[in-house]
Amino acid sequence: MNLRKRIVFSFGGIIVLFGMAVAVYLWTAVLRNQTMESLDRALKRQVLISAVRQDVDNLHKQVAILGEMDFGSGMSATSPEVRRSFAQHTQEVADRLKELETLTDESEQAQIHDIQNTYQQLSRAWKGFYEYLGVEQAWALANILKADPLSMRLQTELLPNFEKAEQQRVRRAEERFKRVQKLTFRLSIAIFLVSGMLATGVAFAITRHIGHGFKVLKHGTDVIGNMNLEHRIVWPGEDELGDFARSFNEMADRLAIARDKLQWQAEEIARRQQHELELAATIQQGLMQVRMPDIPFAKITGKNLSCTQIGGDFFDVVNTTEGLAVIIADVSGKGISAAIMASLLQGMIRSELAAHQPLHKLLENVNWFLTQRDVGGKYATLSVLRVTPCGEVEYVNCGHIPPVLIRNNKVMRLDASANVPVGLLENMTFDSASFTIQPGDRIIMVTDGVTEASNSEDEFFGEDRLEKVAANCSSYETVFEELHRFCAGTPFNDDCTVVELSYSGEMMQAARSTAVRAAV
Repeated sequence: MNLRKRIVFSFGGIIVLFGMAVAVYLWTAVLRNQTMESLDRALKRQVLISAVRQDVDNLHKQVAILGEMDFGSGMSATSPEVRRSFAQHTQEVADRLKELETLTDESEQAQIHDIQNTYQQLSRAWKGFYEYLGVEQAWALANILKADPLSMRLQTELLPNFEKAEQQRVRRAEERFKRVQKLTFRLSIAIFLVSGMLATGVAFAITRHIGHGFKVLKHGTDVIGNMNLEHRIVWPGEDELGDFARSFNEMADRLAIARDKLQWQAEEIARRQQHELELAATIQQGLMQVRMPDIPFAKITGKNLSCTQIGGDFFDVVNTTEGLAVIIADVSGKGISAAIMASLLQGMIRSELAAHQPLHKLLENVNWFLTQRDVGGKYATLSVLRVTPCGEVEYVNCGHIPPVLIRNNKVMRLDASANVPVGLLENMTFDSASFTIQPGDRIIMVTDGVTEASNSEDEFFGEDRLEKVAANCSSYETVFEELHRFCAGTPFNDDCTVVELSYSGEMMQAARSTAVRAAV
């Protein structure tokens, strides 16, 4: 038996095992689907019956409250709108019971029909009570006396029993699903073991027959694999190994041609990717470009340095009716994904500011939006600060480097507001802090690329050095100068952003002068 026949028979056995594995998979897939459908229907019924119980209880309480009230005779005690609302609620319960009927198996139809019939009698009695309430009080009381035992039977007997039965069905469906999973696992392990033993036997038999030939082929392929495409494998035989040798030699010829083509294509792809990256950087710079508003009471300056062509840092300035808002943010990670999220975050914050949202509510909305979507584990640290012409400052800090306030060459950290980054945890609340800024005060905001910039000795620039530089500098540019001096040529490993707000208080001083003149 030559090598080809041995391989054919061996692969035939493997294909048979593969067919068995596929059959087992399809069979277990059908079982899983049936079990999941049964479990899904049971869970839907459980939800519906819980909703029906709650609605019936609410309607019963509503009727009971009206029944205890004293109404004069001759005039309806309820308005048409109230009666329509009550009829709508009763119809909603009837619709849920109808939906429950469609999800119920034939063996359980009698039980659901009993619930439906009892509810129909109960709803008719309740409707009669509403119609006669305040008009014919005796008839109203008669209807409520008729409804009470029906309601009690529905709430204490029929619905609880059905719900209990549903819980048992859910447990049975879950147990069946677990059994199917266990069976699938055992069959898969068995087929895997048989396949492994067969493959081991085939490999051992074939290796003994063609060991020498593979050594020759291995040597030749190693030489060709090292890109010596001029090498040729010499094999004197005309068997399958000879075919392999000739195929490798032909492959070497084609690889030599393909290598030249791939080299050219790789260079072309690299040029295109670089062009796309430059275009993305241009688009991001256009989107992130900040137009500093011309306002009389404050001056805003800032700068962003990306360690890559596009990054996740940004700052923005928005003048609203509530005051001047300054935002600085740092999205986790780098590159295109961080840039996309930064653009999204900037747009959301601007939209929320345009909607006149309070700062804490703004960030709660942003956090909710991000946590409800799969953003690949991305989150963002940021600080949002809003200053009014009169010097009232409100700020919210979300896991970001606290802004620093420079007053009379003294530095204070604005760390009264401490919140988690946005997009990290859902259902979070955010707290803001406030203070009054004085004319001549400055506020400097930075991203962690500044404080975590390191020199050749892996020493961080740090917040203490930032505060020292801020206290003695006259412009944010001094921060960048000190940062470059500290790093001494060591490349930045993160985006660096610095924003400076200088408060002149011209409007506040004008307001005070007006108040003094008015007092005089």
